[in-house]
Amino acid sequence: MKTPMLVTAALLSGAALATAAYAAPVSVDIHAISAAGTGDKIGTVEISEKSGGGLEFKVDLTGIAPGEHGFHVHTNGDCSAAEKDGKTVPGLAAGGHYDPDGHKSHKGPAGAGHKGDLPFLIATDKGVNVVVSVQDLKLSDVLGRALVVHEGGDNYTDHPENGGGKGRIACGVIPKG
Repeated sequence: MKTPMLVTAALLSGAALATAAYAAPVSVDIHAISAAGTGDKIGTVEISEKSGGGLEFKVDLTGIAPGEHGFHVHTNGDCSAAEKDGKTVPGLAAGGHYDPDGHKSHKGPAGAGHKGDLPFLIATDKGVNVVVSVQDLKLSDVLGRALVVHEGGDNYTDHPENGGGKGRIACGVIPKG
């Protein structure tokens, strides 16, 4: 009779270890940004690990114009405005798209480009409420970086610059853990 109990204990122990392998979801406050700096909170993004690998981003935003918007993980965990060519640019302190492999190319979430390329968002007059996922990222890759929403859509090419995403309109810093 001891064998079935040992097997049950081993199975339960293994299940507990498998559950513990996934980090708790991380919540990111997203703020409107402008040349004047970081503005009001417009929503949240909850990031969690998927059971088969990769990440899910549960996006809940309001106050964004209807239409397509580029959505990316940027290198630096800073949403401040910064100066470029004598002009103050919203969210420029976030740096470029997260690109640890140095591809220097914008190919989209399933392409061989920036790892920070996420599926674009489509806003309605009520905002954005969607879950998007990517396969090639881990939570440890994105902690301490910025999530940026762009003014325009994203065609996942380098022409026009950043796939036509235009300026940065919203940003949030992903907590380090």
